[in-house]
Amino acid sequence: MKKIVAVALLLVFASSCEDVLDESPYSEISDEQFWLNNGNAESGIAAIYDAMQKTYRTKHYLWGEFRGDSYIASATPTGEALELLTNTLQPSSAGILRWNDLYQMIGRANLAIEKIPQIPSYSQSLLGEAYALRAYAYFDAVRVWGGVPLFTEAISGLDQELIRAKTDGTTILNDVVIPDMLKAEELITQPANKFRFSKTSVWAFQADVYMYLKQFDKAKQVLDKIVASGEYRLTNDRQSWNDMFYNDPDFGGKIMEGPELMMSIRFSLTEDNDRSGVFSLFFAGLPSYYIAPSLENKWIEKFPTDSALWVAKYPGFTPGGFEPDGTTLWGDWRYFDSREEGDPIGEARVAKYQSTNYSPSIDDTDIVLYRYAGILLLLAEAENQLGNKTAAVDLINQIRQARQLPTVNEDDFASVDELENFILDERQLELLSEGKRWWDLIRTDKAVEVMGPINGQTAETLLFPIFQDHLIDNPLLEQTPGYN
Repeated sequence: MKKIVAVALLLVFASSCEDVLDESPYSEISDEQFWLNNGNAESGIAAIYDAMQKTYRTKHYLWGEFRGDSYIASATPTGEALELLTNTLQPSSAGILRWNDLYQMIGRANLAIEKIPQIPSYSQSLLGEAYALRAYAYFDAVRVWGGVPLFTEAISGLDQELIRAKTDGTTILNDVVIPDMLKAEELITQPANKFRFSKTSVWAFQADVYMYLKQFDKAKQVLDKIVASGEYRLTNDRQSWNDMFYNDPDFGGKIMEGPELMMSIRFSLTEDNDRSGVFSLFFAGLPSYYIAPSLENKWIEKFPTDSALWVAKYPGFTPGGFEPDGTTLWGDWRYFDSREEGDPIGEARVAKYQSTNYSPSIDDTDIVLYRYAGILLLLAEAENQLGNKTAAVDLINQIRQARQLPTVNEDDFASVDELENFILDERQLELLSEGKRWWDLIRTDKAVEVMGPINGQTAETLLFPIFQDHLIDNPLLEQTPGYN
């Protein structure tokens, strides 16, 4: 009977699988003993999501948020924070660059993709989730490093060749990511699920891939499917917007509910030992990051917080927010609810998730991957690139109206590039601290233009270096160009 040598690495299941582990020691669970029914398959998929928690608890933000222009260093930054902010990434930065958890996620997905079809009357939807999760991991690997060693088969013995050179990113996208995401769309049946890949979140992921590849027509097709599904709607008041993100033990505890939330990585204090990284990154007692003054000033210029300046800019329009005493809150309430109250510009932490410093050991903040407002603004970007200016402006105004802010007109924009920059600004404000800004700049080829004057960003260092220990362990790897 052939045993799975790598099962100790691949089967760290959720609590629902504890009975299986009690009956048979870790190293003694074999193919024949485990992959028997859809219950086993469910546990196998849970293991992939478990690895996804570990992979993205901080890296969702380290990879996608802090290399952008939304932050500056505090007075107490970590070395890794300074590397991200100043474009001085070092191959020694394990917290940013180590890919062990990512490959564990890929390995578990590979195992599920191999074994689930061998189960009698297997769940096609579960198999689709495995394909979606593998595609998601490899897409980020391509965005982060450009190319990585490629594994698409389950590790079933030490006789397999595990030391591999990098496969280029284009090949990974064309041969793995795109086929996997299309297979996931075909197999997954559930239309929506807040914490797992569903039909609509697969479409959201496909849109990210197509926009990255500048295939705007394909991106529009899948984004239109999300809108047509009717599964999501925009929040239209201040409290509902806050409720999507807030997790403050002293002020109502974890909420994180709302009709815009499409897919998040879920964390729980009672179900497992994994913890989110949101508390430590955004509202630490000794913070590494403050909101950049340039972003705060951009926000205030768009939506003045002084009543006289507001009236001069938007005569006849009163914003929809209110102060505690019931008087009008001048400005964009997203601004006030995203920053630390009372601190001056240039010294404010992000307070979108909590406004009190807590131990990271109790951080169960979900990591939002896809939100409907982001989908509509991405669709606006696609429509603009396709020459559909009216549709793009209408989508912007859907967000503006939901946030109780003034709308814009087509005549405000003289070119595609001008409207694109405006949409990117709208995304920066709406999606602050959601791990999107750096990827927005990369996708639109604006990273050097925006970050060059700030930290000397060049085209040679848009990717991330490979962690130095990986180069030692794998002599076939070559360091990312620009970091030799």
